[in-house]
Amino acid sequence: RPHTRQSTMPGEEGKTEDVPYDSDAPSSEEDSEDDYIDEEESKLPAPVIKKGRRGTVMAAAVTVAEDWQPPVFEKGEAEKAALVDAVSKNVLFSELGSAELDVIISAMKKLDYSKGEDIIKQGEEGDLFYVVEDGECEIYVEGVGKVMDIGGFGSPRNFFGELALLYDAPRAATVTAASPVVCWGLDRVTFKKILQDQTQKQRSLYKTFLEQVPVLAPLSVYEKLTIADAMQIRTFAADEEIIVEGDEGYEFYIVESGEVMCLKDIEGKQTSVSDPLGPGDYFGELSLINNEKRAATVKAVKDTKCLTIDRKTFKRLLGPLEGILREHEEIYSKYVEDAKTGS
Repeated sequence: RPHTRQSTMPGEEGKTEDVPYDSDAPSSEEDSEDDYIDEEESKLPAPVIKKGRRGTVMAAAVTVAEDWQPPVFEKGEAEKAALVDAVSKNVLFSELGSAELDVIISAMKKLDYSKGEDIIKQGEEGDLFYVVEDGECEIYVEGVGKVMDIGGFGSPRNFFGELALLYDAPRAATVTAASPVVCWGLDRVTFKKILQDQTQKQRSLYKTFLEQVPVLAPLSVYEKLTIADAMQIRTFAADEEIIVEGDEGYEFYIVESGEVMCLKDIEGKQTSVSDPLGPGDYFGELSLINNEKRAATVKAVKDTKCLTIDRKTFKRLLGPLEGILREHEEIYSKYVEDAKTGS
């Protein structure tokens, strides 16, 4: 019988359950409080996650009392709208229905921290999930030092603290306010009640999708799961420009649904330089690999949904695939040459 860990919070009953987890995942070297640390941070300690046979992670299932109600904290309409805009772009919340999203927003409590104040401390039990509205936070790991910055609503990454809640692991890092910080905290019970099942389902869904993406075939199951956890969802209307030739490149894109076309300015005319790209195809890798500006404009042919990975995550997780990704560069160069010669 595998060992289980009982963890009870107010509003929860002490039921525990084995939550399946990838057996290929390393148990002591690559998990972290948040799965977004750059390659230079490979010395991060893993959270202490208890495992049973066949590599399962023991996370307490949320079983609430029959009369349990999620907390409600009053907010102005402007605050609600800003929170909805911020959290709906987060992969953890992006697939929630409007009713579930309303519960999440209503349950968030506004928190203020002074410069230099610790928001969470390494080794402590996790009780809140955080979304930063304004200010800058720094992540520190004992024995390593500062490993990352987190910003507010406009930043690529503005949240932290989810893994300790999902997997009942101690905090694996300390997050300190580098300036006065305004953030929103979501209690553990509401977070797990609303998100745990949805997150596991979404993780499985994207893992299945990523298994169909040929360029990712060399990656291990664990690496694909890590990519699935790191992905953000972006939607684009027909004829909308996704990336623009000459712009800086910050993201790698995989088409989940829809279709896009790649265009390049050749003698003052927007010219197609590739076949249309559909589900499972990817783009945006060249500027990240070469540290150059975007070489082409990519436009949605019809309503399109893409999964995106930011530059740091791309470098960390997809670095081993650089050789394969560069083959795409050769194909692209041939399309450009053919477009110029009219062949």
